[in-house]
Amino acid sequence: MNSYRPTENNKRATRNLRLSAFVGLLAMAPFIAMACAADTKGTTNGGGGDAGGTPGCGNGATMCGTTCTVLDYDPNNCGACGTVCADGEVCTQGACGVTCQGGTEKCGDLCVNTSNDPANCGACGTACPMGQVCVAGQCAVSCAAGGGTDCSGVCVDTNNDPANCGGCGQQCAQDEVCKGGQCASECGIGMTKCGETCADLKISEEHCGMCDNACKPGQDCVDGACAVCDDKVTDCDGDGWMTADGDCCDKSGSCGLEPELVNPGAIEVVGNGIDDNCNGKTDLFDLEDTVPCDGQLASDSADAKDFVKAMGVCRQTEESPAALKDKTWGLIDAKLLKADGTAIGDAQAHSIRGAFGAVKPATLEGTRVVVLSSGIAADGTQTQPGPNGGAPNGGNVTTSHSPSSAANIQNCNDPLCIKDWFTTANPPLKNANELPVAPNCGMGNVSADTANDSVMLYMRLRAPTNAKAFSFNSYFFSAEYPEYVCTTFNDQFVALVDTPGGVPSPIANPIDKNLLTYKDSMQKKWPIGINIASGTELFSVCESQATNPGCWDTEVSAASCGLGASHLAGTGFEHSGNCLIGGGTYWLTTSGNLIPGDIVELRIVIWDVGDTAYDSLALLDGFKWLPNATVPGTD
Repeated sequence: MNSYRPTENNKRATRNLRLSAFVGLLAMAPFIAMACAADTKGTTNGGGGDAGGTPGCGNGATMCGTTCTVLDYDPNNCGACGTVCADGEVCTQGACGVTCQGGTEKCGDLCVNTSNDPANCGACGTACPMGQVCVAGQCAVSCAAGGGTDCSGVCVDTNNDPANCGGCGQQCAQDEVCKGGQCASECGIGMTKCGETCADLKISEEHCGMCDNACKPGQDCVDGACAVCDDKVTDCDGDGWMTADGDCCDKSGSCGLEPELVNPGAIEVVGNGIDDNCNGKTDLFDLEDTVPCDGQLASDSADAKDFVKAMGVCRQTEESPAALKDKTWGLIDAKLLKADGTAIGDAQAHSIRGAFGAVKPATLEGTRVVVLSSGIAADGTQTQPGPNGGAPNGGNVTTSHSPSSAANIQNCNDPLCIKDWFTTANPPLKNANELPVAPNCGMGNVSADTANDSVMLYMRLRAPTNAKAFSFNSYFFSAEYPEYVCTTFNDQFVALVDTPGGVPSPIANPIDKNLLTYKDSMQKKWPIGINIASGTELFSVCESQATNPGCWDTEVSAASCGLGASHLAGTGFEHSGNCLIGGGTYWLTTSGNLIPGDIVELRIVIWDVGDTAYDSLALLDGFKWLPNATVPGTD
């Protein structure tokens, strides 16, 4: 650890000898393509002998007398009109058969209780030896020996026998189980246990009217009966759009087995052969969702929406469109701000670039990346704005924003201020009103409520109805590296996610909302910044101690610098004399969860901590919508 805590002037005047080390593999952030999972529920043909169904009844249904019914599951018309199943039997796939309930199971053509049936003790066909009884599924010499009770010559366990629950003859209701000698419903009120699932037989499409009675595709379960849904007047798949609103797939069929994922609010999934967003174009013919839109963006653009385009979000939408068909996914609003939510005055703090020094690949999506910096958002040679004043001239990448971008993040009132993050505890990573602390450092400028030289990219989007998560890529550089690792000069880089409509399911985002957190193999959490160099493999673009022993800091992990320093060439963070000016990570991937079709907000912020010297910088690119929930965080 550094033995002193230099002032800002000392930092500018006496730069410590520099070195860093890192052993790691290049882990390029993957692009994750959207894909719809196949739904195997039901079949595509009708019941009985009429695969297409009777005209007037809809696909899969048959007219029996004056009633439309499904011959596969109707006990009064099982397999054919007028074929009635006997009492106690159900109709399954057009054939009558026995369904065992009340704690019994089917053995051959009989319903038996395998906990006390000596011919089927513990399992069908397992018979007890002559003279033994079956108690709790185990053969025993007598009831007393097995701990059972003799009820009319049958040895039972009154603790779990639904026919003799708590005593002989005390029978539980058909939908109840016996637990501890008392009858109880294993499911909630109005629910029935079907296998391992509790279902409402009145509305469950998998268990409609009875267990395992699945409705056909295109049918709904209404009051315990499967019925064909009329998509002219009903939102059959429950996705918020009817056919009249532009939904081109309101019922299962040629448009897919998951119609709720196909509507004007969805994103096109390349390769599934479905017009997912109902715009009349399919897969690669749908250029609206696949072609980059950042080719002509100016490096010094002041339009925050251009920055979101550079990250990969091309489509824009409205907060409250007049027509439901226009309520699509996309960008609603974007802003360039300070950390307290107010407008940023220094245009040098942000830019859009086609490359950044020797970083390869220069972009992960399209032809441009976003650059945010606590100094100048440029490499060593770029202009408009720039250059950043780093190597080879020895400027040490240390520029203060003008006008100042300092922001108090504890007492600010703007709704977009990051006060909600700063004041929220997320132990053991951070305490309330403190900055996060890396596990190996054990300290930090915990009371730093001033974000110096701050810049924020804010975006408000509506997610596609077939997305449950998102990801983006970032590449972090800092001139604070390596000598200020585990000191109070720990520049911050955060990405805060908000889902105003509720908490995503099944995986919630972090309580402090910050997704720029890495969890190592020991489940320790690390805030993305220079302190990841003290114990992870993420700070990889630098020199190892073996390569340059004269430039080192003892707080830096011996696992550092696995990619060497070549990627720093031209960035302004490369050599100035014998030692490097700074170091970097590689392309990291950050992911968060959302509510399909709902609003999601993202605030990506970088700033100097403890002073305005020695800048940190981040590249952003590769925004993606993901079809499945993810583990929130950064890898």
